[in-house]
Amino acid sequence: MRHIGLYTPDQIRAAEAPLIAREGQVLMRRAAFAVAVEAAQLLGKVSGARVLVLAGSGNNGGDALFAAAELEKRGAQISVWQLGSRIHPAIRAIKYPRLVSSASAPGHIPDLIIDGILGIGARGALTLPGSLRAHAPTIAVDIPSGVDPMTGLVAGDAIKADVTVTFGGLKPAHILGWEYCGRVVVKDIGITLPKPWGYSAGIPLWPEPGPHDHKYTQGVLGVYAGSVQYPGAAVLCVQAAARATSSMVRYVGPCTREVIAAQPEVVIGQGRMDAAVIGPGLGPSAELARLLKEDIPLVIDADALTQLSQDAWLRQLVKDRQALTVLTPHAGEFASLTGAAGAPDRVAGAQELARQLRCVVLLKGRVTVVTDGQQVYLVEAGASWAATPGSGDVLAGVVGKAIAWRPEVGVVASASRLHALACARGPVVAGDIARALPGVRTRMLKHGLA
Repeated sequence: MRHIGLYTPDQIRAAEAPLIAREGQVLMRRAAFAVAVEAAQLLGKVSGARVLVLAGSGNNGGDALFAAAELEKRGAQISVWQLGSRIHPAIRAIKYPRLVSSASAPGHIPDLIIDGILGIGARGALTLPGSLRAHAPTIAVDIPSGVDPMTGLVAGDAIKADVTVTFGGLKPAHILGWEYCGRVVVKDIGITLPKPWGYSAGIPLWPEPGPHDHKYTQGVLGVYAGSVQYPGAAVLCVQAAARATSSMVRYVGPCTREVIAAQPEVVIGQGRMDAAVIGPGLGPSAELARLLKEDIPLVIDADALTQLSQDAWLRQLVKDRQALTVLTPHAGEFASLTGAAGAPDRVAGAQELARQLRCVVLLKGRVTVVTDGQQVYLVEAGASWAATPGSGDVLAGVVGKAIAWRPEVGVVASASRLHALACARGPVVAGDIARALPGVRTRMLKHGLA
């Protein structure tokens, strides 16, 4: 399961430019044919189907109109609603277009809407006519109109698509704006792509023991977690770490009895550590400052994040570290760390915090953002089953075990993806997520995904 590249609108436009200069209409028809194929699948029966094209004046409008022309050849009835300053010349490809000014014209309530109002270059708020707010099956060309192609944010109205057909490569909004994009289909139209802006995170690498490996070779993780009030946080973090890879887990904290009862393989007390996790259920701890001075990769989670947000000296220790530091805030913890409550652009906010503290930020959510300030990985979970108590403790254990093996931002993103896959068969409690980790890995190997 590889990382999949994400591209900015500017990157895609630059990649398209040489082809457009040589064969502009051919390229548009190629894109339109891809849209028509997906539209036909969405319709089921094309002959006699009523198709409404929302036509902007730009290239997206042209793609949508050419796609409608392909459907007309198979017997579809085409209506066109001009929603730009002019109608695109591609309308001439439709033999019998019916021009309308409503999505519910008498006798022509559509079986399918093709959204070609705005493209990936559009910015700013969109206002849709009232009759478009009633849902009909919808296919969007490149990006649903009204959705910012970089952030996935919506300033005004937006089309909510069942399927989005995009060209060349995924854009960030296809992940960040998942609730508007529906199923996203990427079509190759022959452009040469540059280095991606970011990635939709996969699991291209994960430690698998070889014939000469032993309990130390994939990295020993130290876990500083749990308290009298929250012993379960220690148990969950340790259980996840023990199942994420085959190497050793060491526990340091007040919940020894509970941890050993739940996971007897764990070693208790200080000793060799190749990485550490601190914070789940721990409360304020002097160990945070000590670990920040150690030259090992470190995951800072939960209560340790609260300490960090309240202490400028600790934040300076993070900045001064050479070893990898990973912060794993949820939205509330992120707001405490940054003072930016409810910042709408989660990617930009996470990048800024990562740059300020010279660390990796894993900002949790339905779409988790992982960044070192430059590289960006997005993890769209596909569901929100992870929104359950203790899930973050499990994630901290998985991330810790991953960076004990290989301290890299892409590996942190892979750990987040593994956690998301372990949550997929919901509803789950946090213990289920930890127990599911080996099975997810087995399925990946069985199906050739890793």
